[in-house]
Amino acid sequence: MTQDIKTCPTCGQKIKSSQGIFSKAFFGGIIGIVFGILFGYGFSVWWFGSGMHFTSMAIIHYFAWGLLFGFIGAVIGLLIRR
Repeated sequence: MTQDIKTCPTCGQKIKSSQGIFSKAFFGGIIGIVFGILFGYGFSVWWFGSGMHFTSMAIIHYFAWGLLFGFIGAVIGLLIRR
C-alpha cells in the first residue's frame, strides 16, 4: 500500500492520508478478539472449574469476552497513531 503524502498549502506541513483507518481498526479488533478469548478461557477456568471448558455457559463467556475485547481493540487501533 502506498501512502500519499500531501503538503498543506498554507503552512507547508506534510499531511498523511487516512487510508489505513480500516486496517488499524481491523487489526486492533483481531488482536482484541484473540486476547478476549484467552481471557474468557482463563475466566471460565477460574469461575466454572478446570473440567468445565466446553459447557454452553463457558463457550458463551469465550464469545462474550472476545466480542468485548475485540470492540475495545478496534477502538484502541483507531486511536493509535503511527
